[in-house]
Amino acid sequence: MKLLVHLHIYYYDQIPYFIEKLSNISGVAWDLFITETKHNEDVEKIFNNLRVIPHYIETDNVGYDIWPFIKVVKSVNLDDYDLILKLHTKNIRDHNSKINGCRLNGPQWRNELVDSLLINRKHFGKLINMFKHDDRLGLICSYQLYSKKSNNRPEDLSMLQNELGRLGFKFQGDRFCAGSMFMAKAGLYGFLQSDNIQASMFEGIARTKSIGSMAHVYERILSMVPYEYSHTVKTIHTNYLRSLQIMVSGYMRPLLEWLFSITVIGENRQKFLTLLGIRFLIRK
Repeated sequence: MKLLVHLHIYYYDQIPYFIEKLSNISGVAWDLFITETKHNEDVEKIFNNLRVIPHYIETDNVGYDIWPFIKVVKSVNLDDYDLILKLHTKNIRDHNSKINGCRLNGPQWRNELVDSLLINRKHFGKLINMFKHDDRLGLICSYQLYSKKSNNRPEDLSMLQNELGRLGFKFQGDRFCAGSMFMAKAGLYGFLQSDNIQASMFEGIARTKSIGSMAHVYERILSMVPYEYSHTVKTIHTNYLRSLQIMVSGYMRPLLEWLFSITVIGENRQKFLTLLGIRFLIRK
């Protein structure tokens, strides 16, 4: 098998971390594509210790890690690759983020995404074997960060549906890899090579929850697209205690929300109070 590895670098201080993780790739031929908004020649010296010669691509500073990935896909012949491994540096948060009921702070979000793919060589080899022995497997990502779409953000509602329609996709997925690091079959992403997907689409930034961004729309699409081609998605457990917490939360949350909850629904962000299954509008 041959693997295309894409690493988008925005936070240069994280390079040593990714060098260490990339060293866990073994047992496959692979090419490394590194994207930057402006190429830093010092980076080349750092990556010389890897067993591959990286390809460096400059990219517009739009679309976070999503447009750089699309640009890499546009630059290659996907028939040359069996799999794609998508990675990127990620901001280290000084506040908690809550996904699937689990709180993440500092580098935990980044580390969970990466460790689900590259925690060690043995683990990486297991993932490769999963693809070798399951023709229908389309994508692998973290269980902890395989998140359900919201019911009130444009990138999960109108923007997503409009873009799926524009692309001619029929699938209806409800979960995606939050943070967009995954390993997937390369052939799934041929649609990204179309001329109707350009950098200018990704120039907007979502500054509030009521204004979505095309980058976040494609964050959903990239990890849902296996369903369009009758492929499956498998998730990886790196911390079984957290996985158990997510499972319990998944069973208990509907009951708790039925008993009492305050939720925001729809792109107009109407607020509702639910009490014993009866819903009351409390804010338009």
